[in-house]
Amino acid sequence: MIKRRMEFLPKQNQARFRAVSIAISAFFLLDLALLGTTFLLSDQVKENAIVINLAGRQRMLSQRMVKCLLQLERAPSDETARQASLQELELTYHLFDNTLRSFTEGGTTTGTEGLPQKVSKVTQPKARLLLTQTEALWSPYRSAIENLLADQAMDNAKLNTAVSLALQQNQELLRLMNQLTGSLEANAVNKTKEVHFLQTLMLSMALLSFLLVMLLMKSELKRANKQRETLDKIIDTINAGILILDEHDKVHAANQPAAQLFGYDDKQAMLGLRKAHLLFEWDKQLLGRRQDSATFYAAMQESDFPLEESPLKVVTISDISQQRSVEASLNKLAYYDALTGLPNRLLFEDRLHQGMFACKRQGSKLAVLFVDLDKFKEVNDSFGHHIGDLLLKEIARRLRSQLREEDTVSRLGGDEFVILLNSINSVEDSEKIVRNLLAALRAPFTTESVTLYQEASIGICIYPDHAQDEATIVNKADQAMYIAKRDSQRHYAFFSEIDAADA
Repeated sequence: MIKRRMEFLPKQNQARFRAVSIAISAFFLLDLALLGTTFLLSDQVKENAIVINLAGRQRMLSQRMVKCLLQLERAPSDETARQASLQELELTYHLFDNTLRSFTEGGTTTGTEGLPQKVSKVTQPKARLLLTQTEALWSPYRSAIENLLADQAMDNAKLNTAVSLALQQNQELLRLMNQLTGSLEANAVNKTKEVHFLQTLMLSMALLSFLLVMLLMKSELKRANKQRETLDKIIDTINAGILILDEHDKVHAANQPAAQLFGYDDKQAMLGLRKAHLLFEWDKQLLGRRQDSATFYAAMQESDFPLEESPLKVVTISDISQQRSVEASLNKLAYYDALTGLPNRLLFEDRLHQGMFACKRQGSKLAVLFVDLDKFKEVNDSFGHHIGDLLLKEIARRLRSQLREEDTVSRLGGDEFVILLNSINSVEDSEKIVRNLLAALRAPFTTESVTLYQEASIGICIYPDHAQDEATIVNKADQAMYIAKRDSQRHYAFFSEIDAADA
């Protein structure tokens, strides 16, 4: 069989030579633009992840302020308890207010690790609107707390004003913080999609620039037999693997980057290899196989290049393993909690939506459990955030160990978790699981010579018995959790018990 060679254009054809040079230059520029855009958008998503975690913490801080005010109202004669509650209220208030100002104007607040954290100004229109609404709601609440903290004698009228505002506005603040977190999480997902779209677009444009080189060469193949060496040098400078395949899908020619990509010292060693030996699909992904059998994620562009005697195919291959790694990292930032590795609010809401749809189709039930750790702040205050983080990781592991594969446990932020129990047959099924969860959490935690005993309160809401939509079922589970905190025996409560508890 006579192998047809790829040859370069005659030097006399200056116009075509300039066109080839422009196409090759465009390929390099697009490749650099692809890398720059990927890193830029990756940094933006990382910044979003910081703001998302802080927004989730705002919800916990808002609830903590309510708890402190209620403790001050209920125990006015216990001076030690009163001072402790005042100190916690002051710390929580300043942290909430400083973080909200950082979202609005940009600045520095205290991060989730207890260290200074620089926060960029939130610029997304929807998030800005939510921040404006939050500031309007927070302003009178802020003034009431400031007046209370400024009064050493703690006037009852000022305390009653602060408590009244807390009870009136806390749920609305929680709703706005939830919406802010959701808006920021959705923006992070959109950034991930932008990365993927720009990568695909720029790679396609780069490949088109190379195909332009091939088309310009096609008309000169027959009379370019003496210029092969020049063409080989040009093709070897292109930062992508190029394979020329014959009608049997065997390698007819290759450039040096292709040899390096597939782990061969010399491109001549690739001649005669079948395409199926070098490239194959696994789990719907295109992989390249190197000489030592190692694999890499590959992107491929294939074009027919018909000749009079035998057709050829031009295959351009790039190693996109780094891009896949970046996409995986961005996906994890968008859908998983950085500390525990559990699904975050965005992924939980998606699974809850799917679970409710399955319940409607099958006529079954599901349960949402809202888990709040009792006195977790004392762990951070006594042993430091490092021990607190280790405790949160172990709690996440224990919760996951008590659930089925089809169930989901998610960390909302701070010391709050939410659990989705799919396809339960009865209320008693969920109650049995809750008891197992509480038993698992009561076992002592021992880490770095510190032994801790952690209690939790769990609120339970059943679909479709107690709620008909995603937002309501989570909110009602949250309300039931507050009832559970009053029950020192069980430490759990159903939403259906709220009326009885209030009575």
